[in-house]
Parts: sequence; structure tokens; C-alpha cells
Amino acid sequence: MKSQVKWGLGLILLGAILLPFGFPFLLIYAVPLILIGIALIIFRNREDRIEQVQE
Repeated sequence: MKSQVKWGLGLILLGAILLPFGFPFLLIYAVPLILIGIALIIFRNREDRIEQVQE
């Protein structure tokens, strides 16, 4: 498993743990963690594709 996937899953899990405990206040922290985790997983192979095009 790539590092981006590990970090992505970790951030999603951390955001999901924070979400129910402090719903109105910790929402500011939980949502960005979840979104960054999802973005890491979605764009995990982007740098490989960019390098292949440049060669």
C-alpha cells in the first residue's frame, strides 16, 4: 500500500473519530481532515502519470 493511501485512510479515520464527539465545534477540524484524506487517495498516482508524460 502506498504512503498516500495510508495517510489518506489515517486522516479519514481521525476526522471520523473527531466528528461525533464535538459535533458543532470540532466540525471545523474534522471536515478538512476527511477531505484531505479523500484527496490523497484520489490523487495518489498523479505524480507517476506526470513523470511518464515528461519522459
